[in-house]
Amino acid sequence: MADPARTTHRDRGGPRELPVAARRHRLVAEVARRFGGCCDVPAGATVVIGVSGGPDSLALLLAVAAASRRRGGAAAVAFKPVAVHVNHHVRDAAGADEALVVRVCDRYGLDLQVRHVYPLRRSGNLPANARESRYEALAASARSVAAECVAVAHHAEDQLETMLMALGRGTGLDGLAGMRWSRPLADGIALVRPLLAVRKKECEDFCRAAEVAWCDDPTNADPATVRGRLRRDVLGVFETLWPDAAARACGTADVVAAARAALERELACVFGDPSARQWDRAALGSLPGAVVAAGLRRAAMNAAPEIADDLGQKVLGAAADAIADTQRRPRSFDWPGGLRAVVTAREVRLECGPHEPTEPTT
Repeated sequence: MADPARTTHRDRGGPRELPVAARRHRLVAEVARRFGGCCDVPAGATVVIGVSGGPDSLALLLAVAAASRRRGGAAAVAFKPVAVHVNHHVRDAAGADEALVVRVCDRYGLDLQVRHVYPLRRSGNLPANARESRYEALAASARSVAAECVAVAHHAEDQLETMLMALGRGTGLDGLAGMRWSRPLADGIALVRPLLAVRKKECEDFCRAAEVAWCDDPTNADPATVRGRLRRDVLGVFETLWPDAAARACGTADVVAAARAALERELACVFGDPSARQWDRAALGSLPGAVVAAGLRRAAMNAAPEIADDLGQKVLGAAADAIADTQRRPRSFDWPGGLRAVVTAREVRLECGPHEPTEPTT
């Protein structure tokens, strides 16, 4: 649960203008283009900007502010940004991060809400609790200012990391599509990511042009985490072999997302609703094995979302091969999460919960 927000309206003595180098930086045009395009943010909309104090979120906030003031002057802004800093009270530097965001917003005349959350007080996984608390706080801020969207600063390296993790976990097109430009966050509120094609170094370059310092979260580079290990040991190699690989990953993710949408339409025709648990074997047997595996995964994830990392293509492929072969004897395949795929002469079904022993069991 988040504490009530502290809202500050920045008008004491009037705001400073962003330096010319920042106003003319390519990031301003990129953010404006993405807002009006794939993020589908209408001109004139109030936009909540999640600002941690890192270079990416500060760059996003100030680029939105610059884009807003560029069009028609102060009387006709394109967007109405409201900065929101969520203090998680996890790191010793949390207070300093908050103070930095306050100073930047004060300098450039930006409205700011500060919300306090306490994920350490909740049981379970700390990063997951922090993420959930943060998005709850951002959604609450959006409701408080009647904003229909929340913008966050996931950038190109974040996207590449997400896709590499999906490749390692074997999550198929769902994971390889990466993070989307826009997705629902809460009822009537969208989460948008206008920086997905922007490199982190561009965000840092923009912050220098805007003459603002930023804070660094050391946990982001912690090699004990998956992302931290990728940043330390993998992304540098990628950039050596394929310069600008991170920025190119965004385009690949868009293509995969389109393929995923096309596949989902086919799966809906053959497998029906994701909650369906029984299908005609002959109908599935006429499909490519990869499509059958995707349909089975879709149903399994609907039944037990927590098994995503354990339900790889090797597990799914065994059932898909059984569906396609000519054997008529019944076979079963025990999956994680208490699921079982059963293939008989005429049907395929997904069973949930405790099972009676069957012969043979795979």
